[in-house]
Amino acid sequence: MTTKKIICAGGLAGIILFFGFLAFFFNRETSSSKLPVLGELQDFLLYDSHGDPLHREQLRGKVWVADFIFTSCSGICPVMTRNMAKLHRIFLENDRVRFVSISVNPETDSSEILARYARKHNADTQRWYFLTGPREAIQSLSVESFKIGSVEDPIFHSDRFVLVDSQMRIRGYYNGTKEEDLETLMKDILIILKERSS
Repeated sequence: MTTKKIICAGGLAGIILFFGFLAFFFNRETSSSKLPVLGELQDFLLYDSHGDPLHREQLRGKVWVADFIFTSCSGICPVMTRNMAKLHRIFLENDRVRFVSISVNPETDSSEILARYARKHNADTQRWYFLTGPREAIQSLSVESFKIGSVEDPIFHSDRFVLVDSQMRIRGYYNGTKEEDLETLMKDILIILKERSS
């Protein structure tokens, strides 16, 4: 073998070794990552954009992300919904992942209005649920169960995305308006998915 071929072969082997190391390191980091358990969700009963009831147990076995928005919001909600839509598109083909947007203005956000809002954002409403219901039930869910928002606020609102695992346990909070938090959330969804299958 000529010197030139030896150098080329050595260079190729080095590249393969480098990428092999990266793959090994990534897999080791992902498999050893452990997200904390930050709480467990209480049961709830709300209504989706088709007017059908949806309660906690219908989401059991799924990894899901929740946020609290309202359709007439002109502040952070549009940004949060666009970011939720990005996540929805990324995980659209994964039947183990769901997304849940709960209106904090149920007096205005009927199932019909939520259905229009869902269509506007190209949501598959079998995988991304838009929920409404009695104000007291939503407030209790937001403040007491998800631990976000405030009872003193008439619109008990938050910029948080909340990651929930298949056992209804809260595993992370993320700023739904920030790109870097969105990237972290995507990685954490994958960690939870791998955790469930391991």
